[in-house]
Amino acid sequence: MECNNECTTCQTSCNKTCPICEKTGLIVNSATVLNLTNRTDLRLNNKHFICTNPKCECVYFDEEYTYAIKKEEVNVPIWFKSRINNYLVCYCKKIYLTEIIDAVMKLNNPTKEEIIKYLGKESIEQNCLVNNPISKSCDKLFKNAINYAKELKERGN
Repeated sequence: MECNNECTTCQTSCNKTCPICEKTGLIVNSATVLNLTNRTDLRLNNKHFICTNPKCECVYFDEEYTYAIKKEEVNVPIWFKSRINNYLVCYCKKIYLTEIIDAVMKLNNPTKEEIIKYLGKESIEQNCLVNNPISKSCDKLFKNAINYAKELKERGN
């Protein structure tokens, strides 16, 4: 059975745990790991996983546990392992949570597209597969960031 990277087509091959914290990892594309690290020992034919534990120093590991790639070996901050002032929401366009909050405070109920335009980043191409650490679109994360900023605005923060 072919893997769809959503862990819905099989039950066992994606059920890998982090070699450091033992939390279940999320499968990611090997091209993502290659793009976001400077590691030369990657086994691109292996499945790769991201550790979803915010407190764990491990970011990526492979299915055979040949290596565990730590935060300092990754070229970008991992959003769920970062401090709020370094919380990158859109990796392709390099949009941080703080920028989204600023845009929501200044604009009237903006959409993702309006925020991207406000920040002058609409011409930057997207390639989420290799730029986003979890190999997925930032749409859901961006939506959550907008909602968070709206809540802050409503509270007067």
